[in-house]
Amino acid sequence: MDKIIMDTAGFLAGLENAFPKVYTTEEVIQEVKDSFSRQNLNMALSSGKISVFKPKQSSMQEAMEYVRQVRDSTLSKADISVLALALELRPCLVLTDDFSLQNVLRLMGIEYKSVKVKGSVNDVKEFQYICEGCGKIYKHKVPECEICGSTVVKRSKKG
Repeated sequence: MDKIIMDTAGFLAGLENAFPKVYTTEEVIQEVKDSFSRQNLNMALSSGKISVFKPKQSSMQEAMEYVRQVRDSTLSKADISVLALALELRPCLVLTDDFSLQNVLRLMGIEYKSVKVKGSVNDVKEFQYICEGCGKIYKHKVPECEICGSTVVKRSKKG
């Protein structure tokens, strides 16, 4: 696999120098905030080891369609940009510890590996949001239950 895409976890783990070339997005670069990781990132950027892309709008929309299929509204704009970039650069390998991101990558048929976290997503999961008080089921994340006001939590939908 010659195209390695990294999300924030890869940069926080310092893996940008473990490969001859890595790919990422502007949104991921903006998420790297700690000074040590930022310094390593800047050195790798200036050496040309990292290619930073802005995925096409059509790829972002296609990525969002996959996200909608699993009903996971917890993915950030950076996560969606990684999905879109993976669509554009496939075949590729995405390095991420984000299980929600891995879940969508699995659905898309794109290879991924965890960076620091042991294990990874084995089956594509669809999610629903359930009120802890009355049990009302929502398709999308809501701040609180409209019926009883209790907290609504994300759960894997039973097949």
